[in-house]
Amino acid sequence: MPNGLLLDHCLEPNGDVNAKILARALGIDMFELFRTAPTQRHLKDLYAIICVVRPWTRSTSDSWAWYHAKRLDRFGGLTPAGMVEQDRCTELKDFLEAGEALATPWPPAFPIHYAPKDVRPAANG
Repeated sequence: MPNGLLLDHCLEPNGDVNAKILARALGIDMFELFRTAPTQRHLKDLYAIICVVRPWTRSTSDSWAWYHAKRLDRFGGLTPAGMVEQDRCTELKDFLEAGEALATPWPPAFPIHYAPKDVRPAANG
């Protein structure tokens, strides 16, 4: 089962997030997950944000990288992880669902520089 499909199976019937399945879906180990989201409330917030962002990233691992690396100008340069730590998940989720932060795909594409036409390819031996 691809990791992205595991996101659909992270919620338990009682509404709690299954940390083991979430860690597997994100491609990380449990220690890293609990370092970021030590409580069930933080796991739920993390899960909610990742589910909003996932359609705009190439993979769940890219969603995890975005969660930790993307600086949001609107919130003073805080990352989504920083906002969740400050208990601002609802504000972040509303912002993300408005689509403003997701206008560019993640991870950003590197510019492709073309070589001039007079450059010859290297010989193969």
